[in-house]
Amino acid sequence: MRNFATILLLSAGTPMILAGDEFGRTQRGNNNAYCQDNEISWVDWRLLEAHADLFRFFMHLIQFRRAHPLLRRDTFDIDEEGRGLHIAWHGIELGKPDWS
Repeated sequence: MRNFATILLLSAGTPMILAGDEFGRTQRGNNNAYCQDNEISWVDWRLLEAHADLFRFFMHLIQFRRAHPLLRRDTFDIDEEGRGLHIAWHGIELGKPDWS
């Protein structure tokens, strides 16, 4: 879970975290639990106490993301040569991205 959380929170873009992910809640593999009113879609708050270490890990990752603006970019600026200012874009040839 920590590896997946790290990949998610340190990737470019908006991290999509569902309520309870930060303390190990699952929906038993069901990604359509929004239409169910049973234990699959309910949040078991006892997991927060049971997985307090995972919750703390998420908090540290979020603090790290907030402290490093490069991890939460909302644009991808490109200079006059077509290169990213903070990100190097490449295609088949080095420095020549294929935007098609």
